Order: sequence, then structure tokens, then C-alpha cells
Amino acid sequence: LGGGNFGHVVKGLYRTPSGQEVPVAVKTLKPNQIANSGEREILAEARTMAQLKHRHIVRLIGVCKEEQFMLVLELAPLGPINKYLKKRPDVSVHTLTELMHQVALGMAYLESCKFVHRDLAARNVLLVTRHFAKISDFGMSKALNFGSDYYRAATAGKWPLKWYAPECIYYFRFDSKSDVWSYGITLWEVYSYG
Repeated sequence: LGGGNFGHVVKGLYRTPSGQEVPVAVKTLKPNQIANSGEREILAEARTMAQLKHRHIVRLIGVCKEEQFMLVLELAPLGPINKYLKKRPDVSVHTLTELMHQVALGMAYLESCKFVHRDLAARNVLLVTRHFAKISDFGMSKALNFGSDYYRAATAGKWPLKWYAPECIYYFRFDSKSDVWSYGITLWEVYSYG
């Protein structure tokens, strides 16, 4: 289905306790990431996702460790919106607005739960159907400490700078406002069709 810095996402089949087979997405680590704190990071992502329950956020189904750690996630069959739009430039502006409204609802939920996403981009907006979007990839997300309305990173990392507000780049400070900045860049990506 895709891949990134830390691993690959493949399509799988999950058999429920009742015996029903459900298509899922399985996120795995690249072999070199296992030794480089990859397991710790994928477990942190799983902990974040386990706390989130919203119709416009990809659901964590479970964590599996066979030969390596795997996150078992709800499948969004149409994939990332940016790739979908490159193949389907006929999607109406009305439909794009509907989808991005759904992303806004998911982001508002994250803010209400005191989380910052830190990696919102069109590549992390997945389509379940042509009219139903979900936010994915919580590998960089952070829960805000009690009484704090922002997260400050200790050092710069391998960050998606094109989507970051100036205060993120210069002061390593992330909050719901910096997620709104990323949402604005994501709107631009979507309305320019990927």
C-alpha cells in the first residue's frame, strides 16, 4: 500500500474472534529500524492511536509481534488523497470540501483530546470511499502535558518542513495552531489536486 522512513504498509486480512475475515492495513518496520529505536516509536504510535476514537481517524485494531512489530490498522481502500487525486482530477470542488471538512472534524477531535498531530499532509489523509476521509499516521503525534497547550521538541528531527509553521521550525514548538497551519497546507495540496 505504501511506505515511509520507518517501514512499509501492506494489505492484510484479520480474522475476528467470530471468524469473520476483515481487510486491514499492516504497518511494519524496515529491518534497519528495529535496531534504531523503531520498536519504541511504533509502540508509541500504537499507544496514541489506542486513545483515539473518532470516525475520521484511522482506527488501531491491534499490535502484533511475530518476527517484528506490526500495527494492524483499519484499511482505507482508496489510499492517500494526494495519490487518488492525481489519478482522478475529475473530483468536484464540492467533494473536496466535504472531505476536508471531515479532516477538520478529526483535527478538532485531536485538539479536544490534547494531542498535536505534527504530520498532517495530504499523504496522511486516507480515503475509505470517494466521500469519506480519515486522518492517519500518528508516528509524530504528541499528547500535551496536563496544563500545557503546546509541545516543545528537544531537538530538530527529520521533519516535514514544508508543512510546518515558522514557530515549529525556529522554536520546536507545536500546538493546535501549528496543526491548523499544516491543515492549510493540506488544503492547498488537495485543492490543487495533489
